[in-house]
Amino acid sequence: MDAERIADIEKLLPLAEKYGLAVMLVFILLIVVMFQWRAVMKGSLVPRELLDRAEEDRDRLQAILDKERSEFMQPTLDVLRKLKIDHTEDRGS
Repeated sequence: MDAERIADIEKLLPLAEKYGLAVMLVFILLIVVMFQWRAVMKGSLVPRELLDRAEEDRDRLQAILDKERSEFMQPTLDVLRKLKIDHTEDRGS
């Protein structure tokens, strides 16, 4: 253990004797829960089911965008194919 952690524990021990061990443990648990909640709120700690759901939504939306993009670009691709065919026919004659 670090000397700093040992010093922190030494500071907490008189409080544990004065107020009782159960109250000190509840206080420490409350601090741990607050840090965990803060990590969840900041996004550094995300439940696996939420992460999986977000990835599925992203994949579904990406598929929709790909479909719309291909439908939007289809007329342009058709024109380019026709130009390519016309260009090769012009060279052949």
